[in-house]
Formats: sequence, C-alpha cells, structure tokens
Amino acid sequence: MRQLDILGGVFRDLLFYGHIHANNVLEMMGGTGYNVYTGLAALNIDAKFHGASGDDFPVNDTTTIIGTRTGIFVCRNEKEALAVHRGANLHVTPKALTSNLLFATLECGGDTFLTYAKMMKQKGGMVILDPSPVFEWEASFIEYCDVLIPNAKEYQRIKDIIPKDKPVFLKRGINGGSYFHLGREINQTITNQGEYPLGCGDAFDVAVIYGLLNHYMPEETVRLAVNFGEKTSFIRGSSKAVEQVARDFLK
Repeated sequence: MRQLDILGGVFRDLLFYGHIHANNVLEMMGGTGYNVYTGLAALNIDAKFHGASGDDFPVNDTTTIIGTRTGIFVCRNEKEALAVHRGANLHVTPKALTSNLLFATLECGGDTFLTYAKMMKQKGGMVILDPSPVFEWEASFIEYCDVLIPNAKEYQRIKDIIPKDKPVFLKRGINGGSYFHLGREINQTITNQGEYPLGCGDAFDVAVIYGLLNHYMPEETVRLAVNFGEKTSFIRGSSKAVEQVARDFLK
C-alpha cells in the first residue's frame, strides 16, 4: 500500500492568536495536512489532498498567491497562502476516497473528520489521526482511529480512553518520541535541537506514515520520526522544511 488520502485543515484565529483578529479570515488552506502531503510527495508516496478551500488548492505558483481568488496573506517565512475568506469551504462536497488509508488532523473540525473517517471505515480502510487541536476531540472519535499521533499535551487529554490495542506514536518535542501498543513502550531521544520548531511535529507525522506504509518495525518508525523532527528544527519554514528533510532522506 503506497497510496493514501490526506485531509486538510482550517485556519483558526482563536487557536493561534487568542482572539478573533479579523472577521473575514478563518479557513486555512492546508495546515498540518498540507505539510504532511508535501513531505510524503517528496518521498514518492501517491497522496490525494482533500483541501478545505476548494478545487483551486493546492496552488502551483506559490509566489503569486496574494491577489488571487483564495489567498489572503502569506506567513513571513513561507511562500504559501495561509488563509482564505471566511466560509470558503462551506460548500465543498467531500470527495471520494482513492485509497485504503486516511490521514487527518482535527484542524478540519470534528464533523469533517467524522465524515471522512466514516467513509474510510465503511470501505474497510485505515485511519491515522493527529488529534490537534485537541479542543475538537470527542471520545466517540476513538472508534474510528486505527493509529494515533498526538503530542504530549494531547496525549494527556485522551490517553485514558485509548484502548491498549491501538498503536500510539507520541510526539514529545525536545524529549524525542515514544511508541505505545499492547503494554509495549519504545522511547527515542533527540541528539540535537534547532531553533525552528515550526513543522517538526508534521515531519514526525510524515515519518510515522512512511514507516507504516513500508512495514517498518515500530522501533525503526519511532527512530525515523524523531530524526525527521530533529532535522526539521534546523530549517526555517514549515512545509518547505518538511519537504526538504524528506527529499534529503531519499538521497
């Protein structure tokens, strides 16, 4: 299995800034989902990206986004549109899944996640969830998840309802990463820490998915995930950093 579907996210003023700073800005065009998409594409994984803002994303020419139909502003260390006008994704019809594996975060909202997760489970497929932002989490989501990739704070919130037979790849930041399954625990520490944490967790996700697709042993997957996150911390950017680390891995 070398194919998967990836669910994009939405921009949330409250999540990043603590208050709603603009009435016309809400939906994000990709978030972690898009970063993971670019990373896996760099690893030659065939992925279909289900974006939150419609059929005109992903945008190919990332240098001319301002002034186009959907893009509003660009992060100072990126060349990608980060947001679209409020309501841009309200009428986007869920697209058919093309694989037997779905990766999602909760940036898309709990309702959207459930829509896609149920579609995947109905066809007998597998669902991998990065439960961020955790305020979207509901206990009922657990039955639709086959693998979870939380960070430490998210794990503390949801760990009591995770069955022991569901694998967990835990992102522990500067402390590395861990794997839990059926009472087994594997821990991997980092060796160096860069100054750019943006995108490190997304790189971790990329490596976990790559390991699962290639039938790596859990200890190999955790080691690769921590390595990807660590290397990303030395590169400015988010999706561009994740993509570079992935490309370097194949060299």
